[in-house]
Amino acid sequence: MVKKFSLLIAATSLLACSNNDGGGVINNTNSVQKVSSAPVKQDASSPMVGGWAPVFFTGFDKDQLNQIVDGINEGRVKRAAISYPTKMQTLANNIRDYLQANTGQKIIMKSVELKDTDQVKYNLKQVIVTLYFN
Repeated sequence: MVKKFSLLIAATSLLACSNNDGGGVINNTNSVQKVSSAPVKQDASSPMVGGWAPVFFTGFDKDQLNQIVDGINEGRVKRAAISYPTKMQTLANNIRDYLQANTGQKIIMKSVELKDTDQVKYNLKQVIVTLYFN
């Protein structure tokens, strides 16, 4: 009974806030502002709020590495860090050497030892480059 009552209040609230002009949002001055569904475009020169993203490597992909180098050199990527399983150390070293040579930035590396369990299976054949943004 309480759930039905709560649902009725929510539906009534939605109906009370709706309008017939094709969609919009009512602001404090009781005027209608159109809401755009287009993606927000950000000026390339304005900084991002921040965040991180992983890039996975199973081999030496020079095109993908060049995209990372461009991001670092253009200031879109603040720093990069590499994590890898021990058996992928050679690839991790090659990626680090390439990034450091082309950006002048010191790349932090960390060996990660993960053990498969009955419930979890890890992909131990990849190197992860984590990119950190401004």
